Amino acid sequence: MSKSSAETLPTIFNSPDLWEHKFIEADGYKTSYAEAGDPDAEPLILVHGGACEIGMGFSRWYPNIIPLAEKFHVFAIDELGSGDTDPPRDLPLLGNVHSRGDHVIAFMDALNLGRKWHLVGQSQGGWIVTYIAITRPDLVEKLVLIDSASTSGSAIRHEDKGEEQYIDVNRQKVKVDGSGWLPYFDKVFEPNSKMPKAGLLDTKKSFKEYVSVFHENKDAVTDEWIDHLWSYKEKWMPIYLSHRGKDYWKDKALNGHYAQFEVNGIQIREHVHKITVPTLVLWGRNSVKGMDPGFEVYKNLPNAEMYVFNNANHFLWTDKPEKFNSLVTWFLERDM
Repeated sequence: MSKSSAETLPTIFNSPDLWEHKFIEADGYKTSYAEAGDPDAEPLILVHGGACEIGMGFSRWYPNIIPLAEKFHVFAIDELGSGDTDPPRDLPLLGNVHSRGDHVIAFMDALNLGRKWHLVGQSQGGWIVTYIAITRPDLVEKLVLIDSASTSGSAIRHEDKGEEQYIDVNRQKVKVDGSGWLPYFDKVFEPNSKMPKAGLLDTKKSFKEYVSVFHENKDAVTDEWIDHLWSYKEKWMPIYLSHRGKDYWKDKALNGHYAQFEVNGIQIREHVHKITVPTLVLWGRNSVKGMDPGFEVYKNLPNAEMYVFNNANHFLWTDKPEKFNSLVTWFLERDM
């Protein structure tokens, strides 16, 4: 997001009167969420990706919630282990996408709106909304998948395509060894893990660099957002490092970690052909997660369209918020 956009676009930070921070009990969990828009409008839920070990929740949608609420009744959830929502009761499941997905379903059921929803999910949140579309199609009107390496199995080798497999990662061909490893891991994670490198989150400067890895437009990582995330990092990082620290990764090679993205023992990408609702696949041309797997997901969805954001990274909705908000609004409002 350009500096001019940051100054003019209504966000949850500069327009606090245009949204509400609320709580509801879902499956016994105190659940935090943002709400904005006309209650009579079609409901739209924004489902975020991983907490990045810092409890990053719905605030990542800071430039999207209010603009999307001009046309929709918007809900942006803090998933289990994120923001102001409780952690899972079984702490070894902290970050587990199945547990988070079931909690999102419980949240939607608790609100009991009596109508179908538009589901918008990014990264691991894309896996979650795909999981909901497969297991609870009664809840889904339309689907938007955003740079969801978790759904595509980015860098997870296809067993039927031989040993020599490559994907495009930021305009470079990267060999896929089946482990899920991607080049950006070396910049931010401890070896053979997804633990932030020691010292990386010790100062706000390095913390900002950590969040900026997922952005092409570094101005999108505003100081205001970093200050907000820092308070949640102080709350959540000790919990994540206690339960997903060295002992967690010692017993889990990346292949074992990625098994959580399977449904009935099969990577979710092999299930997407079952989804018949209109689906929009959005991807960043410069995504650190790789671009090619996005095309694979798109091709397997029977009722899908795809748009690739140029000069955008994994967090394309903050890299290009005006384009993102406009495109999503157009797709969801359009008669299919």
